[in-house]
Amino acid sequence: MIIVPRLKIAQLCEHYLRPFFRPNRPHYKVWEILAALEPSPRLAADLRINTDGAQAPNEVDEYWSGHTVQAFEYRSKLQSRLWLAFRFQLYPQFKEFMELYGHHSGKTVVDFGCGPGNDVLGFALYSGAARVIGIDVSPKALEIARMRLALHGIGGDEVDLILSSDSTHEIPLETGSVDHVYCEGVLMHTGSPETYLREFHRILSDGGGGHLMVYNRDSVWYHLYSSYVLKIARSRFAEFSDMEVFQRSTDGENCPLARNYTNGEFLSMLRTAGFEADYVGGYLSLHELKIMDEFLEAALEDERLDQSHRDFLARLESDREGFPTFEGKAAGIGGVYRIRKA
Repeated sequence: MIIVPRLKIAQLCEHYLRPFFRPNRPHYKVWEILAALEPSPRLAADLRINTDGAQAPNEVDEYWSGHTVQAFEYRSKLQSRLWLAFRFQLYPQFKEFMELYGHHSGKTVVDFGCGPGNDVLGFALYSGAARVIGIDVSPKALEIARMRLALHGIGGDEVDLILSSDSTHEIPLETGSVDHVYCEGVLMHTGSPETYLREFHRILSDGGGGHLMVYNRDSVWYHLYSSYVLKIARSRFAEFSDMEVFQRSTDGENCPLARNYTNGEFLSMLRTAGFEADYVGGYLSLHELKIMDEFLEAALEDERLDQSHRDFLARLESDREGFPTFEGKAAGIGGVYRIRKA
């Protein structure tokens, strides 16, 4: 029996949106407001992008080079810092589940698939790490990261930025040279996630660990948004399987790879790679909460939706904060795993 209260979901949306959104204005207006702040002077920083090991790009590289996530020009340090906080409003459990930014005093942290440098910056500013290494397949994203770090006066003595390629499935770092691996929303887009997991194990020092996020199959996004709202209620992608609709609903309709995993599947992959691992849960997006508020009741009663999806939705419960859970774990798209190299 479902016990996620409809009113509570609406209240959660309002609570997390209120600090950043003006009434009846879409969220991109927030960025316009922040961009109007007096720019900070761009500070010099001796940070360059290491392209020595880059290979000819494959389909994955080319897609993400052309679809850089959050590709903004940051015009002030305040604007840059506030965007980090704004991300945590869009995904209310994200910071806690990924334990950002932790305490890594004197350690080396790798952000694999760092994009335009949100969490490279976060680790550099807030974790105490001696060195932060950002790796990505997109030259555009790395250049945005470089310029943003320079805005904060962070240079090559603190951060490395490395251009990689999904065509090799290798990480250009020495064995045992890293203390913490952070990889958020990347592996499900790669050609060989199993190979990258073995690479994470190789580059980590003994006792090192990290946090990974891959898309969660046991999520409101998969069972309600892509399988019901898009495919049935809005009659989009009706000719595709539920998994294909999911792939087209997350990172662009032409995204070449966008898998999702049950926690049992991904835990098995992690343990095969040599890790001790546990599943934290799937952090929620505000989009999922809003979709639940609007479509959950209709989906439960609509016989066009496959019974497996309706069974999942009917089994959702609510945690103490009102977030939907499935089998005791948060039921959002962001499936988080804590890893450790024994």
